[in-house]
Amino acid sequence: MHSSSLLLKSCFLAANLLVLMTLTGDKELTRCPYGWTQVGSRCFTYNQTPMSWDSAKRHCWGLGANLASLHTYWEHQRIMQLLGNTAVWIGGSKGLKGTWFWSDGTSSSFSQWCWGEPSNGYYENCLQMNSNCWLDAWCGYHLPSVCAKNIVN
Repeated sequence: MHSSSLLLKSCFLAANLLVLMTLTGDKELTRCPYGWTQVGSRCFTYNQTPMSWDSAKRHCWGLGANLASLHTYWEHQRIMQLLGNTAVWIGGSKGLKGTWFWSDGTSSSFSQWCWGEPSNGYYENCLQMNSNCWLDAWCGYHLPSVCAKNIVN
């Protein structure tokens, strides 16, 4: 993708975030650092730079966060509103025994798999979020990502 396309997409996502903040009237948004959005008791941020899942995980760690884990349909919907039609990495990955888990160590019974997913294809061990659902994908793909961290009072 050209840098002008990335800049335009970044501006579009920032505008969506501003509209969402205005429409929700969420008074607690200021509890998150600049550039982060509060959803429930956590702060989320979008990293537009495409990178592998492992690199995205390390990027989030550098921000004091983890790749995003999503625990409710409401969280999923709010993040989708922020991203639009962008495919991103979130924090799920498949363990050696085929069990999916969140990289931040949390557990959840919530899932939003696309039809036919997870397909369990060869080397499809990382969780990609599309415009409305999740799929297992090769961890080496370069995608933008979403980081999340708990609000510190």
